[in-house]
Amino acid sequence: MQDMSESGPCLWTRLPHSSRTPCDRYKHACCSSGGHVYILGGRDNSSLRDFWRYSVVCDEWKELNCTSDAAPEELEEHSMVAHEGFLYVFGGLLDSAYTKWRCPLWVFDIAQQKWVHWQSKKRSPQSQPTNRKGHSAVVLGSSMLLYGGLIDMKGSSQDFWSLDFGEFDVSLVPQEEETLIDAAMFAA
Repeated sequence: MQDMSESGPCLWTRLPHSSRTPCDRYKHACCSSGGHVYILGGRDNSSLRDFWRYSVVCDEWKELNCTSDAAPEELEEHSMVAHEGFLYVFGGLLDSAYTKWRCPLWVFDIAQQKWVHWQSKKRSPQSQPTNRKGHSAVVLGSSMLLYGGLIDMKGSSQDFWSLDFGEFDVSLVPQEEETLIDAAMFAA
């Protein structure tokens, strides 16, 4: 195997940009779908509420609408996954009394280029995941799996949730106690 020291080859290539681009940021979410890369929110000097799409083929950034009533507000340390023409964004709300009473999940329809309202079939706040930051989310089959994160003043969580895309049903995944890992060590 080739040595990857400082004198070795660089595996990263900085992409030049010929158009307007997102500002420098951290604590944002990013995912890809259909030849595009999507970036949402995060921080620079303050919380950001912008939403960008990068075309890999055209090497071009475009700012997308993030102001409708179905769009998320400023988010930090949230997650975003893509599945069958939709982007699913979870968590990252700034902590307030308001955030604990809602499921912090937003859905973006890629074809329609708009945010759409999402509502869990379960109405009880106890039957859906609460707002969190620094968690991980992945797509597995027809579900979004969500693990861990920091929940306001409660600290780190070992919650493991599943969102079934077809049924729009959210459920807590049962775990055996001896298989749990420290959620503070597991972040995206």
